[in-house]
Amino acid sequence: MGGKEVRWPLLIWCALGAVVIGLKAHLDRSVLKYPDVAVRAGNEVYFIPRDMIGGDKGFRADFQRLAGCWDAREAGLLPAASAVADCGTTQSVRLKVAANQLGPDAEIGLRGKPLSLTFWPDYVPPGEHLPQLMEAWAGKGAWNGRRVILRADWMLFRVESAASPWVHLLSREPQQGGEAELENLYAGRCYRPEPMSDAGITCTFVLRIGAKAAIEYELGPDEMMSFVPIRDALVAKTSSWAKPALTADMN
Repeated sequence: MGGKEVRWPLLIWCALGAVVIGLKAHLDRSVLKYPDVAVRAGNEVYFIPRDMIGGDKGFRADFQRLAGCWDAREAGLLPAASAVADCGTTQSVRLKVAANQLGPDAEIGLRGKPLSLTFWPDYVPPGEHLPQLMEAWAGKGAWNGRRVILRADWMLFRVESAASPWVHLLSREPQQGGEAELENLYAGRCYRPEPMSDAGITCTFVLRIGAKAAIEYELGPDEMMSFVPIRDALVAKTSSWAKPALTADMN
């Protein structure tokens, strides 16, 4: 009897192990089906090249595949897992793009290092950023006497004040300045150690690539001089990602 009692737990663990190995093999095979990952963003689907997928190639991606929220073409094997698999509007995909894929000027600025990106299917500014932007636009507190400056080469408006190290970035100059408008125009923000100078400035940029979708990336002081070629290369690279509707092979 004692031997049988010992063997049952072992058999159960062996069975569970076989299931896990089988699921992993199935997920690994599914990776090879497509050269890209199809991510829903409202009524659009973005086909992100698989070779750009950076930090999501491990357990997180496998778990999202199980839940059916990694690729819009995959139904998933365990939909109940979506509650804990980072599915829904807050889902993001971490990406990396090789510097030499962004052109020679960008590669020099990045010193050959890959650029890390985050793709957001439904982008919203971080929780504390929008209230700060609204305060800055209203000229309250440290933002009294704030300036709105068009940085033509960046194609962005800067909201800044000599009393604050933060610089808010907008894709266009607001007309009304309400919360919804500022949220839609939000294009990132910068931190500059010297309030009266851009020396040492670090910026997080938000590039809108659709009605809801955006990519987010950060450039340090040594990389800021290459912002324009980096931005232009990212615009060109992401321009072909979006498709207006699901294709037949997704149904």
